[in-house]
Amino acid sequence: MREPTRTTCPFCLNGCSSGVEFNGVEHKMHYFADAEVNQGRLCPRGNSANIVIDHRERLCRPLLDGHDTTWPEAEVLVRSWLSDVKPEELAIVYSRGRDAEDVRRLHGLAAELNTPNLACGHIEPENGFNYRLEGVADATLSDIESAKTMLLVGDVFNTSPVASWRMLDARYKDRKNRVVVLDSVRTRQAGFAHLFVQVRPGTEPLALLSLAALIDPSVAPGVEVDRFAELAGTTRQQLAAAAAMLGPGLPGFVGSAMHTGRVRYPALHSLAGQLVARAGAKPFTGFRETELPFGPMRFSDLRRRMGEGGIRLLFWTGGLFPFSYSGLLPETAGVEHVVSTSIFRPDPAVRGLVLPMTAELERASVGRSYWSGIERSPLASPLDGTRPFSRVLEWFGRAEGRSGISPRSVGAAEVLEMGVRASGFALPVEEWLLVGEKKAIGLRGFHDPEDEVSVCRTDAARIGVTGRNYLRVRSRTAEGEFRVRITDAVPAGVLMVGTNVHANRALFPLAEDDLTGEATVAPTGVAVEKTERVPVANGENLSVWT
Repeated sequence: MREPTRTTCPFCLNGCSSGVEFNGVEHKMHYFADAEVNQGRLCPRGNSANIVIDHRERLCRPLLDGHDTTWPEAEVLVRSWLSDVKPEELAIVYSRGRDAEDVRRLHGLAAELNTPNLACGHIEPENGFNYRLEGVADATLSDIESAKTMLLVGDVFNTSPVASWRMLDARYKDRKNRVVVLDSVRTRQAGFAHLFVQVRPGTEPLALLSLAALIDPSVAPGVEVDRFAELAGTTRQQLAAAAAMLGPGLPGFVGSAMHTGRVRYPALHSLAGQLVARAGAKPFTGFRETELPFGPMRFSDLRRRMGEGGIRLLFWTGGLFPFSYSGLLPETAGVEHVVSTSIFRPDPAVRGLVLPMTAELERASVGRSYWSGIERSPLASPLDGTRPFSRVLEWFGRAEGRSGISPRSVGAAEVLEMGVRASGFALPVEEWLLVGEKKAIGLRGFHDPEDEVSVCRTDAARIGVTGRNYLRVRSRTAEGEFRVRITDAVPAGVLMVGTNVHANRALFPLAEDDLTGEATVAPTGVAVEKTERVPVANGENLSVWT
């Protein structure tokens, strides 16, 4: 058995130390009890590092339209395609899996090739944390450990599970310590709260702006607390109780998380939480899986360009294409040449050239966690047949590093104006609203089956279903059949499905944030009907470990 190798886990931004041992046949996880951040603990995602390294579906040779090709042939194709298009006909997109230096080089490459079409393709709502409110500090580990009061917005525990134990330690350190949770879904996290504020999906920012005004009216002047609270499905009294716990007199922090299909206005969601932090004189942390800077072009604008036929060559690098955004397939179908990168073999096969990359766990990189800067070391040797991303960049140009766009700094007055605009938008009128649930693990099928739809008890009775029935859920982009899960987690009129499974993600059409124009994945209206399907005796939840 070789000595264990050590790195910083890349699967979220908590900065946990992770390691593997190699016994000559396969890799096994190793836990470092001396790690400052996680003290040997790892979440389900972190515990899958060895599985990712040894996964049987790792891509080890280039594919052209689903068929094997060679690296020399791939290089010839890319260089030929590149020479055949004008700068304005080339689009470059980066997503999860590209580190800070990769992104710097992509920005340099776009400038070198004189193309304006460089966009961040991480369309997850968590990218809204790139919007920062002036004057609000980032929370530190010591802020978490010493917190006597905390506000958690969204499902923070599922986003960064290892970070949650510090919050729970702080919560139970003193019986006077207080936790407030604000969310549209009653998650397990809500069970640890002294006060749970359940709001209508997508209206969290309105409740947060009201909360900020109740904590310190000078921070959020002019907020119509009663109207905003009513739109959010809560009351002034409940928000006032939260404000009494979150005032500036006690140390604490505000933490927020955003998931696919769960929020409507990601930028305002982030900024409104930060406004509460400012009102309560507290630091803020946006909990997320990855951090990528904006590109010079909004992805929503690039998507329109593709749909109009203005893009002939698309170079998409990162982990979320073409698997996770099926709504893009009509636009990309009109692109003449597509080059993408992956560490896994696409299933189903995709059009164009797919290049096998060295995995994050097999290369050195630098970045930052919630708490500090980090360095990553390779846990294993690169898989034979893969190449580092830098080698592929050389096919396009020198790609010298260039800084990306910094987080967007916003003033309080602009946040309040965004809130007023959001309060004027009509709420969804559909009978059923579908929201997403992002569980703690979602890597290449390393997750529990997500063939269930969560329904509240009153809705189940109204539809006439029990836990033995199935519902067909149909959105304007897809449909699926799900076993009914009756739960108190969702309110009336709201259904919830897991979003680790790509077929489930297809139910959520790509949308645009009405406040910023950024692409996002929001809650969506659906139609439902009871089906006649009957479960087999031993259940139908088959393993998805493939």
